[in-house]
Amino acid sequence: MKESLRKSGIDIIGDIPWGTHICQFYQTKEDLMDTLVPYFKTGLENNEFNMWITSEPLEVEDAREFLRVAVPDIDSYLEKGQIQIIPYYRFYTEEGAFDSERVLNVLVEKLNKALASGYDGLRLSGNALCLEKKDRSDFVNHEIKLDSNIGNYQMIALCTYSLDRFDAPEVIEVAINHQFVLIKREGKLEQIKNSRCEKEEEKIRSLADIVELSNDAILTISLDGTITSWNKGAEQTYGYSAKEIIGKPISILEPSVLVEETEELIELFNQGDKIRNYETLRLREDGRIINVSVTFSPILDASKKLVSISVISRDITRSKRVEEKLRKSEERYRIATEQTGQVVYEYDLRTDKSSWAGAIEEVTGYSFEEFQRFGKEVWLKNIHLTDMSNGDEKFQSARKTGGRFKEELRLRKKDGSCIYVESNGVWLMGDDGQPYGAIGVLKDITERKKTEYFLKSIENARKKEIHHRIKNNLQVISSLLDLQADKFNDTKVVEAFRESQNRVVSMALIHEELHEGKGSEVLKSSKYLERLVENLFQTYKSRNVDIRLNMDLEENIFFGMDTLVPLGLIVNELVSNSLKHAFIDRDDGQIQIKLFKEESSGYKDNIAGSKQEKVQSTSFILIISDNGIGMPGDFDLKNPASLGMQLVTTLIDQLEGKLELKKDNGTEFTIRFTVA
Repeated sequence: MKESLRKSGIDIIGDIPWGTHICQFYQTKEDLMDTLVPYFKTGLENNEFNMWITSEPLEVEDAREFLRVAVPDIDSYLEKGQIQIIPYYRFYTEEGAFDSERVLNVLVEKLNKALASGYDGLRLSGNALCLEKKDRSDFVNHEIKLDSNIGNYQMIALCTYSLDRFDAPEVIEVAINHQFVLIKREGKLEQIKNSRCEKEEEKIRSLADIVELSNDAILTISLDGTITSWNKGAEQTYGYSAKEIIGKPISILEPSVLVEETEELIELFNQGDKIRNYETLRLREDGRIINVSVTFSPILDASKKLVSISVISRDITRSKRVEEKLRKSEERYRIATEQTGQVVYEYDLRTDKSSWAGAIEEVTGYSFEEFQRFGKEVWLKNIHLTDMSNGDEKFQSARKTGGRFKEELRLRKKDGSCIYVESNGVWLMGDDGQPYGAIGVLKDITERKKTEYFLKSIENARKKEIHHRIKNNLQVISSLLDLQADKFNDTKVVEAFRESQNRVVSMALIHEELHEGKGSEVLKSSKYLERLVENLFQTYKSRNVDIRLNMDLEENIFFGMDTLVPLGLIVNELVSNSLKHAFIDRDDGQIQIKLFKEESSGYKDNIAGSKQEKVQSTSFILIISDNGIGMPGDFDLKNPASLGMQLVTTLIDQLEGKLELKKDNGTEFTIRFTVA
């Protein structure tokens, strides 16, 4: 490995060799920026590959923008890959939990790629603030491994730790595994160079200077329980000054309910038991009892003999109160969800784990323990496949935007019965704009679905009855017209009655189709038009002309009544005209009807009329043609003389359509209309 020194970018440290391991204890975002920005700026300027692993209070976007101030062309460095800014959960816990071995292997792999790409080495900074408590302990052990191996590589590491979130024992353990320790006092960055050859007592005392800023109480007691040292954090925690308490027995801090507890702890400690983060009660000088977390550490002499004990205490009274409030809140929430029959769930995308609470057994049939153990698997296994596909589509769509999602799913309970559940939730987004989890509520809506189905069936029955009555009334009108026509001998009058009768029948057929259907308010156009034209051919079949019918109707075109009624009347008029007039003095002929659609898009003004909005719609083309004698020469499409053609143009206007006429080799009407 090259022995040449590298510029650290941190004035108080200066130049350093490869393999240097630094830690910084910070309290604010600004503390971090004052160190990390010049640190990475120097790495970029000196041909090093840089990795910045971020966590609260500094997220990816914050880091990028702070760095941009010192490095205006930071985007070019990011684009060419000389620096990577990565959130902690995509590096430390990518596979669900912190794995030191994996992280170290990734770092070595990154270094090798960097060297192969022509960089001099790797410059790293990591912050594990947001790791869970159990993972933070593993991270401290990871630092020990990193410290023992980093000297073998062209690598520099600066690890950052929050004084407010890491307790005193963790701070001490972290500090003794770094060559340089940085801390800001009274606005000035200071350095504590860690010598691994210091005596244990001197080491702990020097590191106690660091943790004073974290408000932890650090004191030393003799083996008989006498207090021999007392820091400022202890003054704040217990209310005693060093002058008042040094020389007093440690039992002065014990409440009456815990007399001799410390003596028992010392005895256990002397027997080799570890006393770490032991939660208990202590008595302040003003008589108040507080909750504390206590850790005992040995102080050894040169011969490794125990000479005294370092006791580090953290006041956790506030967090205990918060825990109690949270516990009560969760209990109230649990009772509320159970009483209302709801299940609350939380899904962590980073770990792919879920947690569940509420009326789990009531809704799913599974016990709380079963659902906690198999939650996600139970969920995936018992959701109806169709619903799972549709629900996942909505779920993932909401995930992209961080929005809310709502879905109805069929769930198979433990006993095999099937219920409907409604899932209401929201994706949670990190500062980097990426989702990190989701929370939501499930409730059984089976009874509601049954009620909806019952009401829908009643509504469908009501609609069918209405259509049935309208159809019957129209048939009565048709019969009356037929009876009335029989009373006249005038051919034109009889023809007028027949035409009106056909118009009524065209509408009656629609209501008949709707009555016979499954409650839908739309009809398949091809089926309706085929019945309509068949009825017209039956009406005019006595004319002794062999007229062939060619229908080319695109399948799966459905219209509602607003479209189908005028469309049916148009077809009725044009086909009737062909049957009556196109084949005079002819023995045969052909009528052709086509209906097809074409996708189209257009623009319309928005409600305010201020700008055009793109809308997707479907255009339909209806063509009715015959090979008959054609239209009269004086026929004026814009001003038709007959009632039938006047009706056609009016109905086309109602559809907002356009009419074209070709008179070559017969007659061809083309109607274009659009349905949004």
